[in-house]
This record gives sequence, C-alpha cells and structure tokens, in this order.
Amino acid sequence: MEALFTSDFIVGIDVAIYKFAESIANPVMDVIMTFITYLGEDGIFWILLAVGLLIPKKTRKLGVFLIGGLAVSTVLNNLVFKEIVDRVRPFNLDTGVWPDGYTYVYPDLVKQPSSSSFPSGHTATSVGAAFAYFMRANKKSGIPIFILSLLIGFSRIYVHVHYPTDVIAGIVVGIISGIIAVVLIDKLFFAKAVPAFEKKINKSIF
Repeated sequence: MEALFTSDFIVGIDVAIYKFAESIANPVMDVIMTFITYLGEDGIFWILLAVGLLIPKKTRKLGVFLIGGLAVSTVLNNLVFKEIVDRVRPFNLDTGVWPDGYTYVYPDLVKQPSSSSFPSGHTATSVGAAFAYFMRANKKSGIPIFILSLLIGFSRIYVHVHYPTDVIAGIVVGIISGIIAVVLIDKLFFAKAVPAFEKKINKSIF
C-alpha cells in the first residue's frame, strides 16, 4: 500500500492540489478554513443539525437520513478503511518522498491529529451525512448542505492535515455511505420498523 501512495501518480495529484491550496492561502482564508474544518470535528455539527431536523415533524425524516449517513460513513471510514490502510499523515511523511521543487510545510493552523490519514474522516462523515440528506431533501436546502460538506473536505487539505487524495477518497466513501444509508433506511426503517412501532403505540411519529 505504501508503494501506491508514494507513486509518482499519487504524489503528483497531492502536490498539484496542495500547490493550489497554498496559492490561495492568506490570513483571511486561514480563519475561514480553520472555522470550516472545525465544523467537521467529531461530527458535532452534523449531529446538532440532525437533532434540529428531528424535532419538527415535517423535517423528522430528513434528520433520520442525515444521522444514518453519518453513522454508516463513520463505521466504514473510521473503523474499516482507516484501520486497514493506516497511511501516515503528511506532516510525518519522509521529506524525501516529495518531488524536487516542492516543500511540504505544515501551517500549524490546527492541532495535528494522531489517527491515520486515509481516507479523511472529516470528509467522509460530512459527505456521508450531507449526501444522504441531499438525496431526500429539496434542492434549495440539499445543495448548500452538500457544498458545505465538500468545503469541509477542502479545508482538511488547506490546513495540511490530509493529503488531497485522502479527501478525494473520503468523498467517495461518503457518497457510497450516503447511498447505503438511504437504501437501508427506506427499506428497513421506514418500510418495516416505523409502521410496526406506530401501530404499537397507535400514533404517527413521522
């Protein structure tokens, strides 16, 4: 696996996107990107959003889809892929791997994470939650939420705690997780579990 991540192709992608992120770096962007990256910390933003959606009956189903996407992506990304791949973080990478003409510099905008790098957990969980929501929400709210999840992913590149390829993989994992969550919730939760529960309590909860 290490040979793949240090191949010219993968390193080339990482360096090209890093250079773009570095080209737009400035004190204002530092503040914005740091704030955005903290939105994805431990899934707190998505949990709070889900809770907010679960309270009114008219948005309750969307809250279930969002929390489902978050749960599936957390399991797949953090408990499966990260453990299997175990990629070293870019700030711990041997400097000799970077090609001539590029020097990786950690901007020290956020605390260095201790977990493995691939795929990006902030990205996967954010995209997983947002994509599940996007699949069942109207475009007016679905598109901004999904864009925010992608910005959280980009922020992880900007603050240099992930390789760009970690974030790309996190987006893929997130989208797949969102789809899995929606299918499971539709087929099992709303089609079987909810009707049985509502019949038992003789009350509609969704």
